[in-house]
Amino acid sequence: MLPPKLADIIKLGETNYNQFLSTLLFDKDNIDLASEAAEYNNLQILCSYCYHHEDFRTITLQAIEFFFKEKAHLGYDESNVFFYFGSELENRKIDNEKLDLIQFVLKKMNFFKTSKEPEYNPANSKAKQMIDLIMKNKKNKPKPKETMNLHSIISGMAWKSNNVNIINVFDLTIYQLYQGFRVMENIDNYEHTLTGIYSGNVNSKEINFSQLHWAKIIES
Repeated sequence: MLPPKLADIIKLGETNYNQFLSTLLFDKDNIDLASEAAEYNNLQILCSYCYHHEDFRTITLQAIEFFFKEKAHLGYDESNVFFYFGSELENRKIDNEKLDLIQFVLKKMNFFKTSKEPEYNPANSKAKQMIDLIMKNKKNKPKPKETMNLHSIISGMAWKSNNVNIINVFDLTIYQLYQGFRVMENIDNYEHTLTGIYSGNVNSKEINFSQLHWAKIIES
């Protein structure tokens, strides 16, 4: 699985991209399950949704294909359920352990916090709405008003960065975009803070200089 380039995401559409993310970041802990279903893992419940609901299955398989550049299938045997590539005989399967790894990589790739709750924007996620419809008891969450989205970050990077422009910005991967965006934010904060100190508008005694540097590590 490789980070998609911005050109691929733009072609897909930001809403569809968020939909794919929220589908693959499915977490059973974020929904109310019947007591007899609590023992099942994320993959088993996700595959159950896919098996019983054609629309959800289509979206999930499309999401896997988008990130892996290969068509996926839903499969099962006497002991488990899984997604697989090619023929089942090739044994290229996504089991629950691999799903955990995929979710970890997706969160890192998109600079999501590694918490139980997927950090997608619920206002842009059709997949969340689909799960709501299926379960009918999804926990309600407030929908924050967007101040930034993928389009605004791409535009900002293209016009603000010295090395990225409106032509080559779409060659960046989604990880490179978010990494660059956060680095620029950190550099701006560093420069503005120093300017404030030199001009007397910022009290240097209130600054933790061990945390202030233009090359500060950016956590994902």
